[in-house]
Amino acid sequence: MSQLSFPFQTSFNSYREEDFLLLAENSTAVNFLKKFFAQENFSKSQFSSVILKAAPFAGKTHLLHIFAKKFHAEFLEKEKISNVNPADFFSENKFYILEDVNEITDEELLLRLINSAFESGAFLILSADSVAQFRLKDLTSRLKNIFTVEIKNPSQEAIKQLLVNGFARRQIKVSRQVTDLISDRIYRSYEAVFAAVKKVESLCQEGGGSFGVREIGEIF
Repeated sequence: MSQLSFPFQTSFNSYREEDFLLLAENSTAVNFLKKFFAQENFSKSQFSSVILKAAPFAGKTHLLHIFAKKFHAEFLEKEKISNVNPADFFSENKFYILEDVNEITDEELLLRLINSAFESGAFLILSADSVAQFRLKDLTSRLKNIFTVEIKNPSQEAIKQLLVNGFARRQIKVSRQVTDLISDRIYRSYEAVFAAVKKVESLCQEGGGSFGVREIGEIF
């Protein structure tokens, strides 16, 4: 009998817990996942599966890797899940994570995967950037019955905290005035914060790390 090989992601090196910034916007998701992963027995669980919804760059992958490392959860690679029968690899009382389910086009496969996890007594965490509009009625119905927890869009204060955190992780020193200026001028989204930090990083590299409000004002 040939051994099934399912492609799991196993590297957690780039997702350190100390680098994750706890915000009011993600605290509900963090607290719920703590309770979700604390479940040990599928047959007695309150939630057998959950959907984590968040906009791009909101930190959902980072957060899921933190919990995966603590609770030995397996990440499923959506690009390769069609190569195996889901019923053959789920193990009872184990945690599995499938990200970006809104990008999966094989709706029958996704439905089989969700059903197989439940039938195997495995915990399943799905993540998505948005609520996908699937055509398969059974899949839509199944997803509606899965509890959804959301990382909310960032407030103005959260954007400032994210900017400070992003600069600190890249060892970029900026004044509070510069941070306030950027937060006032960018779109209120996690993706915009990420793009702003990358712009400042490029500015530092090009100008030897010397810049101020005037330079920042010219690029934002």
